[in-house]
Amino acid sequence: MYWSIALKHCAIFCLVTVVLAVLLTGILKWRKKRVVLSAIALMFFGCVAICGFRIYGYLNPILDTSAEHANYSSHFNDVQKTQIVAARKYGIEPLKDRSQTEPLIKDGTLKRVNSCRSYQLAPMGHSIPYLTENAAILLNRIGQNFKDSLDVKGISSHRIVVTSILRTDADVARLMKNNSVAVKNSAHRHATTFDISYTQFVPDGVLTRSNRNELKAVLAEVLRDLRDDRQCYVKYEKSQHCFHITVRR
Repeated sequence: MYWSIALKHCAIFCLVTVVLAVLLTGILKWRKKRVVLSAIALMFFGCVAICGFRIYGYLNPILDTSAEHANYSSHFNDVQKTQIVAARKYGIEPLKDRSQTEPLIKDGTLKRVNSCRSYQLAPMGHSIPYLTENAAILLNRIGQNFKDSLDVKGISSHRIVVTSILRTDADVARLMKNNSVAVKNSAHRHATTFDISYTQFVPDGVLTRSNRNELKAVLAEVLRDLRDDRQCYVKYEKSQHCFHITVRR
């Protein structure tokens, strides 16, 4: 998938380069041989840079979770266009309404997720708690890795809070009436995507040393590692106070 996106961008870049080369030789009367060699070199290095950026994330900033320099938005920047490609590839076809989930539940395509030791489901008015098997595994892994990381850092145990999961077309239509940033072509429609709050955490037992910014930073580090391992895409949703996550397998 990354390769297909990178190749598309390379093709566009090469086309623009060729057009510029033609203009330079035809209009500005530059030496044809020099322009051709320069264009070839530019296309080569440009394509290398594009592939490095799109596939290996060379230009992605290092995650900084310090309170004064936190850069969540610039680090977790997998936009809708990127996430929807993965959602379509690994997820289900969008459903018109919730009644259409029944056959997919019966044949095992959709897995129900419930609050557990790894995560807590928030009340959901515009989504239902079903994911593909791989997305459900990813969600559980995020929750468990978060708790393990808290333990290593000596921070009191908490569970992450999941605020949105699968949306049918009917759910999306209702949501768009009340939420100005909601999109019709949502990755949530494919059961590959879920939102995890970065402002809500559920404490397990007696509280010790912890605060919301600290918990958010630990969650971000967990997501960074899974994202770097190419297990998921992550978008930092500032207006929705959540990490928008799509499985990549």
